[in-house]
Amino acid sequence: MKTKISFADGIAVFAVLLCAVLLFVFPLLTEEKGEIVVISTPEGFYEYSLQEDQTLTLTSRGITLTVVIQGGEAFVSSSDCPDHVCVTSGRISKSGETVVCAPAGVSVTVKGGARDVDFVAG
Repeated sequence: MKTKISFADGIAVFAVLLCAVLLFVFPLLTEEKGEIVVISTPEGFYEYSLQEDQTLTLTSRGITLTVVIQGGEAFVSSSDCPDHVCVTSGRISKSGETVVCAPAGVSVTVKGGARDVDFVAG
């Protein structure tokens, strides 16, 4: 038994493929570069500019991390935690991206841009 593909079937396939492509491409086009890095530790929050290259050494819960801010990106270059997931997480630069070192209780988050609006609705 042969089945025929109608013109309407072709349009439906094209529409589904177009939606899939748009869902993939749209987030890439709307990502915003961050402006600051917020480092959260059990002891508090610390903010640093992504435009100023620097190397930070943090110790939390007995674990020492080295956070590098360089060329508008932030990354954990070294850690003496047991799993090193934070080191292999790579570089972050876009608003909302985060690197976490769970054993140390440290998160490194990029903030800034139009989507990073903090407010209280009342």
